[in-house]
Amino acid sequence: TGAVRSIDNRCSYVNCSFKHSPQFVETFPQYRWAHTLQGRGKNAVREDRISDPQHLKNCQHSVYGGVYYGLEYGAAEDFENGEGVVLTVPLVGAYRGSTSFSIVRVGESPQEWRERLLIESAVLGVLESGIDVLREMARQTSGPPTVVASGMVE
Repeated sequence: TGAVRSIDNRCSYVNCSFKHSPQFVETFPQYRWAHTLQGRGKNAVREDRISDPQHLKNCQHSVYGGVYYGLEYGAAEDFENGEGVVLTVPLVGAYRGSTSFSIVRVGESPQEWRERLLIESAVLGVLESGIDVLREMARQTSGPPTVVASGMVE
C-alpha cells in the first residue's frame, strides 16, 4: 500500500479502543468533551515513564483552577479558524507517560469549561480535519470506538 508502518507493534494504535462510558457519549449529561484512547500502556521508547519537569515550566499556561502545558490554546491561527479541538497527553495519574492520549473538544465545550479541560495535560497538536468523524464518535452508544487503521496520511 505504500504506507509507512512501525517496526514495533507497540508504536501502533490499530485495534486500540477509546474509553467508553456516559462520560464519553455526547448525549449523556456526564459528557466530558474529550475522548481518550488508552493505547498500549507503557511507552514503546523507554521502560520508565517520561518526565521532564524543568522543561515543562517553559511552556506552562495558567487558567482558572490550575495549569496546562504545551501549545497555548487560542494562540495559534488554527484555533481561530478551526473547531478548537486539540490532542493532549496526561501529565498526572495512571496514564502519565504512557501511550494514552485524548482528543479534547475545547471550542465546542461550554464557556465555563474551555481551557479548564486541559488542566494537568500537555497540548501537543490541533485537529485540522476530521471533526465529523469525531462528532460521530461522540454520539456512539453501542460500544467503544476502535482504531481500525493508522499511519501516515498521504
